[in-house]
Amino acid sequence: MKMNKIIYLLIGFTSIIAISCSKDKSIDEPVPPVVFKYELDAKKFLDSAQIKDDTVKMKALNSLVIQLKDSGLWSKFTAIYPMIGGTAQSTKWNLKDPRDINEAYRLTFAGNPVFAQTGVLFPTNADYANTHLYDSTMKYNDNSISYYSRTQNKVSGYDMGCIDSKAPFNEMAIYHTSNASDYFGMYRYGYAPEKTVGLFLISTSPENVFWYENGLPTHNKEDKPINMYTGLPILIGYVINANSGGKRECSFATIGKGLSDRDVKVFYKIVSDFQLKLNRQ
Repeated sequence: MKMNKIIYLLIGFTSIIAISCSKDKSIDEPVPPVVFKYELDAKKFLDSAQIKDDTVKMKALNSLVIQLKDSGLWSKFTAIYPMIGGTAQSTKWNLKDPRDINEAYRLTFAGNPVFAQTGVLFPTNADYANTHLYDSTMKYNDNSISYYSRTQNKVSGYDMGCIDSKAPFNEMAIYHTSNASDYFGMYRYGYAPEKTVGLFLISTSPENVFWYENGLPTHNKEDKPINMYTGLPILIGYVINANSGGKRECSFATIGKGLSDRDVKVFYKIVSDFQLKLNRQ
């Protein structure tokens, strides 16, 4: 009996030691660091833009790409310009194809645009960005352009498009006291909104052309878009032969396929979230 008690005591003591050692081992083991994994297309863009030490911008851009893909919108854009980094080098890239060639639709800046962490301002008619994306490469009844403005002003000027002296013009003005926008047959005259800040977008479909402000349709051409092209590249910040550019800071711009009302609402939320993360809404 005494021998059995001794054996039981030894077993119990051994178990206690084993548990104690196990606890000590778990406490001493280093916790592996959490590694943030970037989405592949976001990583390609960040590498091209040379943004490597700004966690806020990197994570905001990564979230933008993920949201666009999860919503099914990613494939609907040919060019996406996030306008981040505050320099010509960082803002020129097309998120969809961040190669440094015209065929990838990266921006070429003319004049002396003002670069800031909040976007790019084109203060004179000599200042603009050439996308190298010609309107003739777009499908006339299935396309869209958008411009996110951070500037509240009442400047009658064009913010994005091709030309002001050759039909069908294909130009967009967020604010204009006379000919506001001529885009595949949609004409807007005397358009002077109270607010010029936010996301402005034009989209064509087989049946009509819609104008959107901050996710909501506010005007449409009650007829089919016209099958005509200028054969010129789309500019950001100005259009050829215009009296004035809009002089509104651009914090985001896109060119792509036509978007439905639902697409535009979702897209507006995604872009707003991106701007909010960067504290530049």
